[in-house]
Amino acid sequence: MRKIVIGDVQGCLDELKGLLDKLDFDSSKDQLIFLGDLVNRGPKSLEVLEFLYSMDHCVVNTLGNHDLHLIALAMGNREYNQKDHTLSPILNSKNKIKLIEWLRHQPIMHEETALNSIMVHAGIHPSWDIFQARLLAREVEALLQGEGASSVLSEMYSDDSWSTDLKGVSRVNAIINCFTRMRFLDQRGICNFIEKKKPKNNDDLLIPWFMNEEMKIKDMNIFFGHWSTLGDFRFKNVFCLDAGCVWGGEMIGIDIEEPSRKIKFHSSISR
Repeated sequence: MRKIVIGDVQGCLDELKGLLDKLDFDSSKDQLIFLGDLVNRGPKSLEVLEFLYSMDHCVVNTLGNHDLHLIALAMGNREYNQKDHTLSPILNSKNKIKLIEWLRHQPIMHEETALNSIMVHAGIHPSWDIFQARLLAREVEALLQGEGASSVLSEMYSDDSWSTDLKGVSRVNAIINCFTRMRFLDQRGICNFIEKKKPKNNDDLLIPWFMNEEMKIKDMNIFFGHWSTLGDFRFKNVFCLDAGCVWGGEMIGIDIEEPSRKIKFHSSISR
């Protein structure tokens, strides 16, 4: 069975199907592992969820910040506004409940242990080893899938950065932020959630999470999305697969066993 990893979809169903054709995807033989943000901004978020839900047996999605925002809207904890308009077809769909339940039971971190590989949406804090990352991921997944999910989702909108002394809501938010929003850290190891551009070679003040000298997970492949300005990028054993399809770029897919061979489908969206 091939394990195919795909970067941010963000409602771009036509491009996703085009990429799957180029990959010769077979739902009876292959597994798809998405790096989060299946929805929002693109034209067909509802159709993306319905398409993937229809082949749930071979699909895994590591939750992204846009996925979590959709779940928060659907569960009544976040006020809808105009910038959420691409999500309204899902919120008004007769299939809303089953699609949201399917989405919120997806992992926030996925591992393919036999292939020594990890998948997340944004990143893994440099101070976490694999054992801590697993424990923190399972902790947040249990909260999102439990009866108290609505409370967690209503309180998650913060810029809390990871610290070992955090407790309660701030601690949960920091874990979610690292897995779903992180790009840069400053020299103190605090997440910067404002800067979204490519790293600058001469900038010692902000460091990409995966280039931090304290990075503890060094012997596993890590696949992530979220950083469209970084695009198709590799640093040692860390791979970014978000090439900004929703912004007119490309959607990327790879077979985990052949990470250097990437299949791309160019977006038809013009911005």
